[in-house]
Amino acid sequence: MNILLVNGHEFWESSPGKLNNTLVSEAQEWFARGNHDIKLTIVDQDYDLEEEVQKILWADVILYFSPVYWMSITSKLKYYFDHVYSQNKGRLYKDDGCESGGQYGSGGLLQDKRYMLVTTWNAPFEAFSGPNRFLFGRKKADDVFLNFHAMQKFIGMQKLDSFSLHDVKRNPNLKQFLIDFKYHLEINIRDHNISEIASLI
Repeated sequence: MNILLVNGHEFWESSPGKLNNTLVSEAQEWFARGNHDIKLTIVDQDYDLEEEVQKILWADVILYFSPVYWMSITSKLKYYFDHVYSQNKGRLYKDDGCESGGQYGSGGLLQDKRYMLVTTWNAPFEAFSGPNRFLFGRKKADDVFLNFHAMQKFIGMQKLDSFSLHDVKRNPNLKQFLIDFKYHLEINIRDHNISEIASLI
């Protein structure tokens, strides 16, 4: 398969990106062992908008990596979507759906592509699953990213199960983090071919 990895980390002194970069590197190695073709984009570095469109059109599966800043993806990853997606009517989406007589958001052209969101949180897992869920109530971590998933659905891409790591600053158990991440890739990528994945989402 053709695999695009988008490293959405944005540098802050409090978040230099070691964990995020390690996850991206682990994904590169994992997909390389499977003889997949891999391309990489780093949003904290310069990139060419047209080249990014070509990467998206080339890819079968895209993995987006982002730390969670104030309950969202990084501003530079959002900037990436704003500029790469919005300039490409006719290639990534034909219209907003309503223009062609359908429902709003149904005009995406990339139905043959899958994506996965990989996030790292300072929030502990218990903030979503424990008895005292002050901030998130009964929401799951992935529910926080409704807008992110709507962006991808707007251009037609289909969702693979997201992956999130929690409590990464207070309890940075890198060995276990990488074991969990590779297991997630095994379950969602290696154990299913693309047609099987399509039937699950």
